[in-house]
Amino acid sequence: MTNDELRELNKRRKIHQIAWVTRDLERSMQAWVDNLKVGPWTVLTFTEKTLKYLDVNGKRVTEPFKFLIGISWIGEIQLELIQPVYGPMIYEAFIQKHGEGLHHFKERISQDDIDEVLKEYKEKGIEVTQTGQFREDFHYYLNTEPKLDFVLELGNCPLLNLPKEEFPIYPPES
Repeated sequence: MTNDELRELNKRRKIHQIAWVTRDLERSMQAWVDNLKVGPWTVLTFTEKTLKYLDVNGKRVTEPFKFLIGISWIGEIQLELIQPVYGPMIYEAFIQKHGEGLHHFKERISQDDIDEVLKEYKEKGIEVTQTGQFREDFHYYLNTEPKLDFVLELGNCPLLNLPKEEFPIYPPES
């Protein structure tokens, strides 16, 4: 592609999220609040009861799993902190290999375009490593790490209305 073609293509793209993996979600959320004034965080617990269609390395996960997520916003960018707890998922393997830190960027891709986009990546040797769906939000993690030193996530990125009664806020409001 020419530079002008790259510029035009990238004007239409949307990076929705930047995510880090951590061993201690509460410690990490508090560090973001204390040091960067980022928060509040919406806390989600993902298990086999709340996340549908979890596939890791092409296989449907049938055993119990759990991971915790904190979500906050800076402008139009969603920040995500992820703590693996147990079960198969790509987050624990990433921490084992690299330690805590930057895990992925998430690009918004429409449901209508996702199959074609995934096909383009597959043709480059970039395969899907994990998928899942939370409510109407779907995600596909790609094995870009060997080429780019981070994971790329693709998803439809709907704005979810998560009620405070069901999803706690950190720090808790007094």
